[in-house]
Amino acid sequence: MRRTAASAGQAAHDKRRIGHWLLGPTQLKLRCDDETRRKLKHRPRSSGVNLAMDIPADRPMDPADRPMDHPRHDGLQRPLEQPLQPQQPEQLQQTPLHRVAIVGTGLAGLSTAYLLQNDSQKRYAADSLSFDSASVAVKNTTTGITERVDLPMRAAAGGYYDNLLRLYHHLRIPLHPIRFLFVFAKAPPPTDAAAKVKTEPRRTDLTATEQAIAAPGTYFVHASNLHQMLPPWPGNRGVIPHLVEILYLIICHFWFSVACFAVQPLAASTSRDGGESFADYVQRIWLPRRYVSHYLLPLISSVSTCSHNELLAFPASDVVNYKKQSHGQQHYTVCGGVSQVQLRLAEGLKDIRLSTRVVEVVPGANQSDVTVRWQSTDGSAQITEQTFDRVVLAVSPDVAGSIFKPLRSTLNKIPTLRVESSVLRPGAAKGESATFEVDDGAGEDPMTCAHHLGDTSPSQVITLKTRFSETNGSQTEALHVMPGGVVVSTCPLDGAPDLKQVLKTARFTRTLRTTESRAVIEKIMGGSRGTSKKTDGDATSGWVNGEDNVWLVGAWCWDGMVLLEGCIVSAMRVAGDFGVTVPF
Repeated sequence: MRRTAASAGQAAHDKRRIGHWLLGPTQLKLRCDDETRRKLKHRPRSSGVNLAMDIPADRPMDPADRPMDHPRHDGLQRPLEQPLQPQQPEQLQQTPLHRVAIVGTGLAGLSTAYLLQNDSQKRYAADSLSFDSASVAVKNTTTGITERVDLPMRAAAGGYYDNLLRLYHHLRIPLHPIRFLFVFAKAPPPTDAAAKVKTEPRRTDLTATEQAIAAPGTYFVHASNLHQMLPPWPGNRGVIPHLVEILYLIICHFWFSVACFAVQPLAASTSRDGGESFADYVQRIWLPRRYVSHYLLPLISSVSTCSHNELLAFPASDVVNYKKQSHGQQHYTVCGGVSQVQLRLAEGLKDIRLSTRVVEVVPGANQSDVTVRWQSTDGSAQITEQTFDRVVLAVSPDVAGSIFKPLRSTLNKIPTLRVESSVLRPGAAKGESATFEVDDGAGEDPMTCAHHLGDTSPSQVITLKTRFSETNGSQTEALHVMPGGVVVSTCPLDGAPDLKQVLKTARFTRTLRTTESRAVIEKIMGGSRGTSKKTDGDATSGWVNGEDNVWLVGAWCWDGMVLLEGCIVSAMRVAGDFGVTVPF
């Protein structure tokens, strides 16, 4: 097995290797303390030990001894923890203990830490938080209601997000269905955009939904899952042209849906590394160009937060599988925000080190451990290091390559993009006299969910505003009107919005997909099926997941769209490599 080591002096002077904002390492807690071990040595061999309570193995557990459900702050019952099978003292002493560090606290890092921390044999302890770090609590000063706005949006479609939804169910996370109205609009050219904002005042006699539909440039409105059989009429188009457009879209969408189920993307070959691109696929199935440019690309690029050209470079299998698995499925979101998910996953994690930048991850010379070097962000230049048995990197590929030298050249082939998302105050609309402010004192407790404020939950409006360009490539900005009234803007077309409108802005790294990067990821993840990795004869085949006792997890660490489902799938894969049973 190949091993790569770097000197401590080199790490201290190479400032380019400073990676992410967070380190989450911890040493494994002992299976039992010294006093308990001394008692176990004198225990009769016919007795066993349950970590929660001491019960002889030769009698059944009394009902009074059974662990009971504990009420949670949200009224749900905590699921019963399964008691461990009694083990002999010799077995306890022979159980290998592993020290695991997890770098990164998004959903991938938290899920991995949760699975290892809840290992039924207690062989691991991994402590690592940033899944909810960009979210913001916004208070309506008129109603007094505080709404938590997740950045970026965390809606999950049934079918495609099966593992994510199973995790939510396992954690007893309350979900509610959500419906969307997608407003397709054409954005003015950059030279005219600023002038139109100044010369076209917003109508105050319309609601926010009516304003979005009647906005200049709107050319169609689509109801998700056809929850409105007749789509709303934009109003700036005649009745006959609107009916013709509906018929055109029915035919195009029907053909695209049939093609996704009947026409599979071309597989990888010696001349086509990574398979067929989405651009080649839509040409091969003869999908009308206007349907692709005006409807398909704006909708899917808003999900993947990238430009149209970048989406066309995606592997066709990503989009086709997403369409097949989410076809006709409902969308769901977490009641009160994803902070609940973060809190549940982080329960039991003791040694969480935030405000920390990882400098370098170095495989040990003895091929049995890994050294992690990090630096505090408090201004101190001191570099601290600690040795672990295994390390899990739950960060974006550019960060992973900068701190882990064996992967630097490989991960450079995976493109990334910085994406901006902002929470904006709404414009003046009918019935909207309220002001909004960020509620910093709201904390992470579950907040009022708009789904429960009325008898019915209205559709949420997402305006897909596209600036079409043959020379520079087309780009779509998504404007999501939240139930509370604020607007979430993602991938703004005209740079930073007016500071008076902004409540909060977050920037994050989006990993892009190409056929080349798909081939790279498949090679890295293809060997992740246990601790037995490459042999000497495979020395030229490249680094594989788990080699050097280092694992990768994240939304990009699987063969699919770079979405939350990839975080769960990759975390489950690492748990399987560690021999940990996934409880959901």
